[in-house]
Amino acid sequence: MNSTSLESAIAEWTAILGKSGVRSEDIADVGVSTIGAKRSIPAVLQPQSPEQVAEILKVAQQYKVAVYPVSTGNNWGYGSANPVEDNCVILDLGGLDRISDFDPDMGVVTIEPGVTQSALRSFLDDHGGNYLVPVTGAGPTCSILGNALERGYGITPITDHFAAVTKIEAILPDGTLYRTALSELGGGEVDGLFKWGVGPYLDGLFSQGNFGVVVKMTIALAPAPETTTAFFFSTKDDAKLEALVPTVKAVLRALGGSVVAINLLNSQRMLSMMTPFPEDKAIDGVLPAQEVEHLAQTHGVPAWSGVGAIYASKEVSRAARRTLRRLLGPVTDRLIFINQSRVNTARSIARVLPGKLGTRIKGMADTLSGALEIMHGTPNEVALALAYWRSGDLPGPGQPKNPARDGCGLIWFAPLVPMRGKDARRYVDMIERICPQYGVNPLITLTTLNDRCFDSTVPLLFDRKDKNATEQAKACYRALFEAGQKEGFLPYRLNIDAMDSLQTDGSAFFRFASQLKASVDPNSILAPGRYVPRFKRSEV
Repeated sequence: MNSTSLESAIAEWTAILGKSGVRSEDIADVGVSTIGAKRSIPAVLQPQSPEQVAEILKVAQQYKVAVYPVSTGNNWGYGSANPVEDNCVILDLGGLDRISDFDPDMGVVTIEPGVTQSALRSFLDDHGGNYLVPVTGAGPTCSILGNALERGYGITPITDHFAAVTKIEAILPDGTLYRTALSELGGGEVDGLFKWGVGPYLDGLFSQGNFGVVVKMTIALAPAPETTTAFFFSTKDDAKLEALVPTVKAVLRALGGSVVAINLLNSQRMLSMMTPFPEDKAIDGVLPAQEVEHLAQTHGVPAWSGVGAIYASKEVSRAARRTLRRLLGPVTDRLIFINQSRVNTARSIARVLPGKLGTRIKGMADTLSGALEIMHGTPNEVALALAYWRSGDLPGPGQPKNPARDGCGLIWFAPLVPMRGKDARRYVDMIERICPQYGVNPLITLTTLNDRCFDSTVPLLFDRKDKNATEQAKACYRALFEAGQKEGFLPYRLNIDAMDSLQTDGSAFFRFASQLKASVDPNSILAPGRYVPRFKRSEV
């Protein structure tokens, strides 16, 4: 891309979108990210319809100007609104925020990229939709569509969010509208009810790919159950992890359908939700083992904590609680069940208790209430507080949290871990060995994706104002990735600075992906470098 091409493209984009739809000045805020990455961004385009997206891509092809689509840009810990490569024009799809074709009988709804978790929740509440929003801990302002395309997940009944996607409409790099075969044949309704359609399954190309701009997505929603009961369990003995993991697997297999996902959290991850980071106790940014033990004892935090939810009728819920007691009892020190009624009781008790005890009980009740809201499919900011543990300025009361804007330093390392006790131990040892070498505290969560595999989310938290700390965190990610390659623990999702790790010489998979990319986007104008490595002319 040269300056003349860019100027010509911007002139045509302005004719399409109007002056208010093209930003080329005062856009420094667009590139702010928690991972400390900063790309050169020449302009931001803000279309309001799929038709405008198609016209934008035609212009991009004509002038060979690269564009990078984002839904809301709130991709905390992975790069926010930054492109993989410099000099990409940002295609801000936040203005495509319509919700349509909601079928309350079938439980499917069609959304555009700018539809957030909170927007879908409000829509369902207003339209009598007794369904759960596929929420994540990323917060109310994050895109439903963007999270599904990145294969995000949650602990609500449809754990795998891309699995809930039944139909996609996208604009291909040449401006052509892509629809699946059933829709092309006139079967738009059944297309939205059946994920696989007919013929080759091509929708998957748009998940963690750069083959088109998804402008509409139909998703299946989980119906709200008669009861939702959270359960919490813990063990004080770290050595019980190997026994706890197969027990979690047994729970999922015994209670599949009513218990769909379970989180395991180590003591440091729990402490990050309960107490401010004790900077004065840290050595080179890392809490010593004795300090972690002291904080854990002070706050009653065990070696491992677990959380899950029962989604079921009252009768099934009672039976599930009996099964959980039977399976988890031998390997845990505590197992409790919480619903909103018990949280309300705790709040009432807190109001009459004196001083710090009352404050502590109220804080615990507020945290539990936030967790229950997420389990009920209602987004909130409870989990976002994690991003502020090492840096960042918490916004005032009533102001939304925005970790990128507020100065937080966060990079997610999110590898897959086989659900075996010995593999979980190998993995935990790897994290606890490597993170402290780079000034990063080893905060570990293991989330069940199914009854065979965990995804682990390790937040690499650092002081973003400190350039050295930022570089150390990035080095920590690289060290974890390389160690994970050797140990078999590879991420399911990458941040923008890690995309080059997919440049694997001789890989048939990536050669094929690059050949497909070259066939639909020969000028590589759409999100270059995102998951699919740049193709070599000799390979196409």
